[in-house]
Amino acid sequence: MSPSIGEQMTDDAMKPKIRVERYLRASVLNDVVELEKRVWKREGYREVNAPMLYFELAYLTNGLILTAFDDGLFSPEEQVEMAKEDSWYEGDHPIAFLACFADFDHNGPFWYGARMGVDQRYQDKNIGEVLVSNLYDCAKERKIPRIRWTYDPLQSRNGYIYLRRMGAQVREIGFNYYSAVFTNDQFNRGISTDRFVVEWDIGSKRVKERMEEGKIPQFDDSLMTPENSVNEIELDEQGLERHGQKWLFKSMLSPIFVEIPYAQDRLLQTDRTKAQALRDKCRALFMHYLARGYVVNDFVLRKTPDGRRRAYYRLDQDERWQTLNL
Repeated sequence: MSPSIGEQMTDDAMKPKIRVERYLRASVLNDVVELEKRVWKREGYREVNAPMLYFELAYLTNGLILTAFDDGLFSPEEQVEMAKEDSWYEGDHPIAFLACFADFDHNGPFWYGARMGVDQRYQDKNIGEVLVSNLYDCAKERKIPRIRWTYDPLQSRNGYIYLRRMGAQVREIGFNYYSAVFTNDQFNRGISTDRFVVEWDIGSKRVKERMEEGKIPQFDDSLMTPENSVNEIELDEQGLERHGQKWLFKSMLSPIFVEIPYAQDRLLQTDRTKAQALRDKCRALFMHYLARGYVVNDFVLRKTPDGRRRAYYRLDQDERWQTLNL
């Protein structure tokens, strides 16, 4: 795949600013475990030794471990200043990683994306896209037909990247998918871990067009109407997002659109009780329509005249279900 996605080249030396290694060096294993700890702010036996084991298993069982390194995102002078504040930034330590396990089901073999993390100092620098680009190349080289992973459906940024930019689809949702053992971190503590199960069909036309040709289809605004929008998110007196009165379970239309909060992180930081109430409403809609043969095919971002950003998922019903009248 072309390095144009995420890997910006310098005009003079034409050198990538991010170096990605597609193998796991023994000397890097401890660094990857430490980075995982730093990303999720975890300490203790379970949080430290369990990652060591799954990184090793992923690598040794025909899975994949990608590690990314800074080759110029920060200048040498900036790195010296960073190291004064945190010794982690001394030397050539990984700044991001991605781990996949090899697995199979009734549809055949696939990779399961177990974990991806980016150092906090390097977030918002397209590093995730660089890792995904390398993941796509590795899957093609090893003839892996599809990749599955999970993510929080209320994270609008991930919805945009995975569905719109990468061409993935969703047919399943897991209610409170992860146990407390895996959610003792700042992101998930005290909130239900509902997760979309993503299917990324490496050989499909929609994925190839997006990943190799950079073709992202433009959304036709006329497709979204008051009739096929099954819910709405409104703002409360504090300016926080909450679920409105519209909440439809009887729609037989295709496509339909489910609205999610655009800025869930702000709500989580302000009032996790309100965040859970909103999560419950959206989860119920996803579970209802996915159980009736709908597939999450796209993510839509709209901007209202007053400047507010609103986020939606597009769901299309599989033709085989439309005659069942459920």
